[in-house]
Amino acid sequence: MQILKDNIRLAILNEAKKEFLANGFNATSMRTIASQVGISVSTIYTYYKNKDELMTAVCQPFVNEVNTLTVTRHSADTNMDEMLNPEAQLDTAKVLILVVKKYRDIIRLILFRSEGSTMNHFRDEYTDKTTAHMLWFFGKMKMKYPQINTDVSSFFIHANCAWMITIIGEIVSHDLSEDELNKFAHDYVQYSTTGWASIFGIPVK
Repeated sequence: MQILKDNIRLAILNEAKKEFLANGFNATSMRTIASQVGISVSTIYTYYKNKDELMTAVCQPFVNEVNTLTVTRHSADTNMDEMLNPEAQLDTAKVLILVVKKYRDIIRLILFRSEGSTMNHFRDEYTDKTTAHMLWFFGKMKMKYPQINTDVSSFFIHANCAWMITIIGEIVSHDLSEDELNKFAHDYVQYSTTGWASIFGIPVK
């Protein structure tokens, strides 16, 4: 029965997340996960071929959502007014914060408890992938707005992409109130918007 299979898969994922968070990837036992779910170890292996694949499955919802957010925020349809509009950027920042709050445990798992797994490379892979996307995006922006300066150090872009992961890690590592998160989003947008306007050579209004 497909419903029963889906229920078992969900139970495996939920229990695996608990065990990974509690013990870290390396110290987590597939046998313990199976025992907590109430199934045999061999049953887990009918769903996931190894512990690393299970870890990746636990983390995949956040990975998919944050990658989609990055691509959506910087697409070929993005215009300069939108990119430098503080209100539009604040909306984007708030969406990111909602994603971080939604996947707080998974983010903690990826950034701090994933040593020994494929997901331990997420930070570097996300940074490299986002850097490549931003370089593509800058090329598109230059075609749409020939007057702007897009001669930006690729390492500067790389560092900014890496900084985003650091920010996400800091958010999940601190118990911030809604007011503190909103103030952070406002200050971050004000700082980044003014900074990018200066780099692009656009007067700040």
